[in-house]
Amino acid sequence: MGNEPTGGKDVEASENGGGRSSVEERYRKVFEHNNDAVMIVDFGTESFVDVNPRACELLRYSREELLSMDPEAIHPDDIARVREEFISQVKTEGTGFTDDLTCLTKDGDEVPTEISGAALEPADGGDAAADAEPKQMVAMLRDVSDRVRNRRQLEEKVERLDRFAGIVSHDLRNPLSVIQGHAELARQTGGSEHFDAIENAADRMEEMLSELLQLTREGDLIHERTEVDLAAVAQTVWVDCDMAPATLEIESSTTLRADRDRFHELFVNLFENASDHGGSSVAVRVGTLDGSDRSGFYVEDDGAGVPADERNNVFEWGHTTTGDGTGFGLAIVAEIAEAHGWEIGVGASASGGARFEVSGIDL
Repeated sequence: MGNEPTGGKDVEASENGGGRSSVEERYRKVFEHNNDAVMIVDFGTESFVDVNPRACELLRYSREELLSMDPEAIHPDDIARVREEFISQVKTEGTGFTDDLTCLTKDGDEVPTEISGAALEPADGGDAAADAEPKQMVAMLRDVSDRVRNRRQLEEKVERLDRFAGIVSHDLRNPLSVIQGHAELARQTGGSEHFDAIENAADRMEEMLSELLQLTREGDLIHERTEVDLAAVAQTVWVDCDMAPATLEIESSTTLRADRDRFHELFVNLFENASDHGGSSVAVRVGTLDGSDRSGFYVEDDGAGVPADERNNVFEWGHTTTGDGTGFGLAIVAEIAEAHGWEIGVGASASGGARFEVSGIDL
């Protein structure tokens, strides 16, 4: 009987020891098989005490390499912010989190991650240890590359849709002004030709709105390419835009493959630009570029031209040199050209006006 208490304590100690061993084994399995990168970090030396296999996989270092490094090598651009915002939070509050941390891999690739951390109690335990400042923390890194990629794609899609809306709303101004002008003339004269012009402009607006719906669904600025005649499209747009008393001269023509509707809008905006900056009586010329290495066409006028220091900016969204301009016209021209895989540039015509050259076209 006198030995029973001692035996009982031995059994209890054995069970407790076995329990601790079992818990440690479970935590070790969680550590080693976690889908996130898990690292044990020493606060004092700012070094890695232990890392799991996922950390090696994410950062492309061996375990030995990581244990010989410090966090600054992994986060060279973010380490100051990590110390100030994340590590200090873990020290003072016991836990911390940030969803904006870039990790640099051994190959030099940047991986966007989010990191959560928790302070670890001193290994010796006890009340004194509980009151002591933590020496280490466990940090869990999660690769959020897919999330960042999807967010960027969504942002790009929203931006693209905004531009599509801007393109169509801008291009609707032309047929709308045609309708307004001919409606006024129809009131004054009663001529049936004005009603025909109004009907044609309304049909064009309906086509453009249909295009917008298709653009927003498919996300593409251009659709099927067909063979189009340069001179025929230019002359059609000239009539549609009712450019008189301005004059159009076709110096040469060619056949090329393009989305007919977008090609039409490209000329609408180039002709409107010529009128806006060259006046109502501006003379516009359209022709093909000379030389086998310069396949394409040009549109030039005898207006005021584009100052040399403005030529690099004219195709930017919102750039305008007129008080009532939107800055969309030439940006739309550039978007349409680039969507076809063409290049566009601006220079001076022989008369000192603006000359736009579209090159790199498969004739």
